[in-house]
Amino acid sequence: MKPKVLIDCPNWVDPADWERLSQVVEPLRPSTRESLSEDQLIAALQGGVQGLIRMGGLLPELTRRVLENAPQLRLVGIRGDRFGRGIDLPAAAGRGIKVVDTDNIASSQPVAEWDLALMILCLRNAGTVFRQMMAGSETWASTQNEEGVNGELTGKRVGLLGCGHVGQRLIELLGPFRVDLRVCDPYLPAEVAARLGIVCGELDEVIGHAEILVVQVPHTPKTEGMIGARELGLLRRGGILINCSRGKVLDQGALIKRLEAGELVAGLDVFDPEPLPADSVLRRLPNVFATPHIAWCAPHAFSRYFSTMAGEFERFFKGEPLQYELTLRMVDIRHGRV
Repeated sequence: MKPKVLIDCPNWVDPADWERLSQVVEPLRPSTRESLSEDQLIAALQGGVQGLIRMGGLLPELTRRVLENAPQLRLVGIRGDRFGRGIDLPAAAGRGIKVVDTDNIASSQPVAEWDLALMILCLRNAGTVFRQMMAGSETWASTQNEEGVNGELTGKRVGLLGCGHVGQRLIELLGPFRVDLRVCDPYLPAEVAARLGIVCGELDEVIGHAEILVVQVPHTPKTEGMIGARELGLLRRGGILINCSRGKVLDQGALIKRLEAGELVAGLDVFDPEPLPADSVLRRLPNVFATPHIAWCAPHAFSRYFSTMAGEFERFFKGEPLQYELTLRMVDIRHGRV
């Protein structure tokens, strides 16, 4: 008999992924299209339900009471909850319930690709060039950043802050460009760094190394404001800064000062606050190429959220190791407790 799995997911699931998962488990939908109460969820988890996927909006938080009243629950899949706010993770761990969150894995590819795109755009000072083209005032064969970091990406010195799923995918994409890469990530296991073949360093060292600095760290209590005026001062004059992570990890005011002085070129997809105010100077600075937090947005890739989750459930119920388990340590890192 196949294990029963209660699934609440959006309507963009690829039918092929649903069918693939159905070969391993018996998928169950909530009996109503209205949000379930805690008591209704507990009732739905009776009768031998061993798995739960919470990716839509019908199920309440997975509290200790819910988990303690789900006697046969073994695996929970959640989306976009790397802070552990929608589930009592200690209660799950205490009952031996595994938890996976595949959200960041599914979105890592489009974000990494946009990091790469912004790097190439900023090397040609595309913010300035685009504005001039639209105004009919362009200068041919000049990007007007000839005294700074410019031209081709191949062989450039790149600093990468953060080497999670996005950072690791970006490293793969940078391979053909033969860049001189340095990485800062205090949580990156040594064996992963060795597998990737990267050179790691402290924050100041990596910033000082970079002609192009890519910020790809999560927003946590420890990373908020981690790139301030001092750190920005370490980035060489004429350098390039890319941020597709979170606006709050960077002192936006300090960055604006260097941009207004013409000392940097920036490719920004995230801001503090968001949405970016209509009167923000970042909208007018010619040495800024800005986009409205769209790095993750690749609609054809949305089905990957469920596809990746389905793969985890397949592995688990076949007795294979999980690849994307959400652990207490990971949540502690997100909350700045480690």
